[in-house]
Amino acid sequence: MMPSPEMGVLASLIPLFIMSIPFVILNAMIAARKGKSSILFGLLSVLPVFSLFLFLYLISKTDKEINDKLDHIIKLLPHS
Repeated sequence: MMPSPEMGVLASLIPLFIMSIPFVILNAMIAARKGKSSILFGLLSVLPVFSLFLFLYLISKTDKEINDKLDHIIKLLPHS
């Protein structure tokens, strides 16, 4: 019995999905730290090439905690 061509394509994608697992976990953790939806970024990171672009996007964003601290400091400054 010969395997169908669709099964060959699916089998060749399995290693890509396995290699994207660290990006899924990493992107979900970074997204939570940046104040973004960790579930959304984790699910989008399952796509092999897209996960790298999401990672680059997330590391370029400022942490939510730092933004909150800066907003607090700005509110404490006297207005001129």
